[in-house]
Amino acid sequence: MNLSKLTPSVFSHLYKDIVEFRLTFDLPVEQPESLDQAADTLHTSLAIEELTELADATDKTEQADAIIDTVYVLMGRLVHLGDDAPEKNIGISYLIDLLLNVAEHRQIDFIPCWNEVHSSNMSKVCKNQEEYQATEQFYAQQGIRLLPVEKGHYIIAKCAEDFSNDEKTIRKGKVLKSVNYRPADLEPLTK
Repeated sequence: MNLSKLTPSVFSHLYKDIVEFRLTFDLPVEQPESLDQAADTLHTSLAIEELTELADATDKTEQADAIIDTVYVLMGRLVHLGDDAPEKNIGISYLIDLLLNVAEHRQIDFIPCWNEVHSSNMSKVCKNQEEYQATEQFYAQQGIRLLPVEKGHYIIAKCAEDFSNDEKTIRKGKVLKSVNYRPADLEPLTK
């Protein structure tokens, strides 16, 4: 099968980023045996959610966001399974290639948009102790206790115990965003 956009170099770039994301957030990497029914259902529901967002998108920025997020989810499944080359899971690779073609047809420069979303996703974790302390203070003011979890060069701020108030419920172990988190800004990349 000829994949016209999912070249080996593009695949490698995406795979490397998803490995970084999944290792940082304690998600399975190259552990096909851990893809049980619950994990399979989660991957599928996330992909459906993102494809629905693509169908509902009303402008190029929303389309770019939905395409990137769908590829992020599909690549997450490949990394989970350890399918580290397009030919190892041609079905998912074909879907990704289709999405890359859709991006091109919509004049969306996929890689810069991907890089922006990945950078935003990685900004959810703290880069150093100072950033973690500022994050801990921020959540403490809301009555939320944190537990620091060091992963590689990052510190993940996790909820230390179940928290609930009138506005929200946060379960123990949930990853909470760093005070330096920034949402992806695809607007300048999609004009």
